[in-house]
Amino acid sequence: MSKNIIYSIWSDLTEEHMSVNDYKKESFKKYKDKLIELQKQYAYHCNADYELFNPISTDYVNVQFDKIFKLEELTKTYDKVVYFDLDVIPKTERNIFNAFNFDDICVFDYSVLTWHPKSLKYFSGFIRDNEQVPPMDRNSKVCAKNAMLLLDDIVGNDNITNTGVLCANKKAMDSLKFSQRINMMDNKLQLAIEDNLYPKVVSEPWIRNNEIYLSYLLERYKIKFNNIGLQWNYILDDLIRRSTAGAHLVHQVNKEFHVTIQ
Repeated sequence: MSKNIIYSIWSDLTEEHMSVNDYKKESFKKYKDKLIELQKQYAYHCNADYELFNPISTDYVNVQFDKIFKLEELTKTYDKVVYFDLDVIPKTERNIFNAFNFDDICVFDYSVLTWHPKSLKYFSGFIRDNEQVPPMDRNSKVCAKNAMLLLDDIVGNDNITNTGVLCANKKAMDSLKFSQRINMMDNKLQLAIEDNLYPKVVSEPWIRNNEIYLSYLLERYKIKFNNIGLQWNYILDDLIRRSTAGAHLVHQVNKEFHVTIQ
């Protein structure tokens, strides 16, 4: 019988970051126990272990890389490993461990051009008004990833990954070599910023980001992966605020948990 685990990471972030503003902190504080309970229940349903890890760092940039480093670590002792952001809410009885081939990393990869018509308009507005684009904007992440790829003479696509849900085994993580390549990617991002391919309002705010780096690796090395699709990572943000009945995992990025948790 396979030994499987679902895990999440939680940190009481103290450093200011657009992803952890006061509203989101308070919402997490209110719903944290319920979110953990729902993830534990789903893990039990899947006959898997569940762990909530608490990183030492309070810096968002470091914490959002911990999910991938922990994924590498856990695949050394578990047959199959699934990561959920703590704001991921299971809404299904389907077993995710049986849904995909874990030999290839499983992640939601999508085109920013087809995500929502207002998304690109929002991004373009910053450039038009000569204002700095928020570094966590999905369009900005695609620009950063593609600028890194162009340094390797590769023309990137318009896709970006969302790492709110990740699935893998040791074979998948050995293929990715994420931690071995992290310093190279840090240097590549810095060179991309200095390259001035994009307007400074786009490139100057770029920061180290696990989704930029994962997307870069998948394209740069043509690594085979399973796209889990919107069903298994149904993102609710400022543009899409309610899920559909077909959503297996709801990713409450906007932290409006009261909408999904009854």
